[in-house]
Amino acid sequence: MGGKRETIWRRISIATRDPSGSEWLEKQQKSARRQKLILFVIGMSLVTIIVGVIGYHYTHRTPPTYPNIKQAPIGNEAVNTAKPSDISIIPNPKYIRSFWGIGYTPLNTQFPYCGASLANITEDIKILSQLTPRIRLYGQDCQQAEMVLQAIKILKVKMLVTLTVWVDANDTTYERQYNSMLSTLKKYYADGNIESVSIGNEVLFRKEIKPEVLWQRMNDFRFTLKQLNMTRLKVVTSDLGSNISPDMVKNTDAVWANVHPFFAGVVVEKAADWTFKYFQETDVKPALPKLAIISEVGWPTQNGTNSGAVASVPNLQLFLDTFLCEANRQKVPYYFFEAFDEPWKIITGSDMETHWGIMTVNRELKIKIPNCPVAQVNY
Repeated sequence: MGGKRETIWRRISIATRDPSGSEWLEKQQKSARRQKLILFVIGMSLVTIIVGVIGYHYTHRTPPTYPNIKQAPIGNEAVNTAKPSDISIIPNPKYIRSFWGIGYTPLNTQFPYCGASLANITEDIKILSQLTPRIRLYGQDCQQAEMVLQAIKILKVKMLVTLTVWVDANDTTYERQYNSMLSTLKKYYADGNIESVSIGNEVLFRKEIKPEVLWQRMNDFRFTLKQLNMTRLKVVTSDLGSNISPDMVKNTDAVWANVHPFFAGVVVEKAADWTFKYFQETDVKPALPKLAIISEVGWPTQNGTNSGAVASVPNLQLFLDTFLCEANRQKVPYYFFEAFDEPWKIITGSDMETHWGIMTVNRELKIKIPNCPVAQVNY
């Protein structure tokens, strides 16, 4: 191979030294170089324009709009922590406390689009306290954790909360969330409503940090809790059920697994049975002797299909009817995903992920809640 390559280059060299063609060849080479230079300049200009447009979009985009909800201006980190005037809870016969736990994200708590209010969150907690004894949050931004805990305190309801330090590839995000978490714990730990702390959600699935970095952060936070005499709090992380590993089991106080039959393409008629079997085999057994919890399970109501799985309100109802009471009967701990629709997720380009709530963004119940007692699970 080396000899052939040398012969070819020798032929090219001889051709370029041919006296009869040297002037023509020189002109052709200059012309070619000039064309390449022009194409390069045009290409770089196009790249600059595209990058500029994308950059402008992300730095000047307006917050998503939701019907009947007052919006916060972009970049406004201020929140309204004024105590609500109405703290009465009017029981609603449609609300039944059948959920072991529910995932919840307050409106207008997506940094930098802060604009949540204690009054608005208090209205959410009035409803959620009639549906479940516990909720899990997904981050610390916009004072959401403090206002949730304050609302529980104001309303004097019995609810437990799992707080979350959101983790992504940005160390600044982690530092901001970590500091906010410590501030929240110092203010509200003594009230007894904080059950556990999650360091991240699906960060391993997104591959934004290495597993060993996540384990280190979890252990560092556990050490911090020990220094603060807050050792009753569990330190966990949640990820896809398929990502449960011996290292995760070793570094977490309980195994939190997000198990979604919809994303597995399971038809809704078989979704509940599939969930119980998958969770038992993939997560419960590897977690022993630690407790395994389904940290997310649910069904979308519109804008999506995945193989045999179809997003619709009737299918959410069917999944609730076949999963909820059976999970409570089997004493399977779970957080249903989720309380309300999340229209802000359209920013990420996934309209389907905006419609997983059992209620709309305006707190309108989409389904009829099955009537079955919540299981008591030691955690």
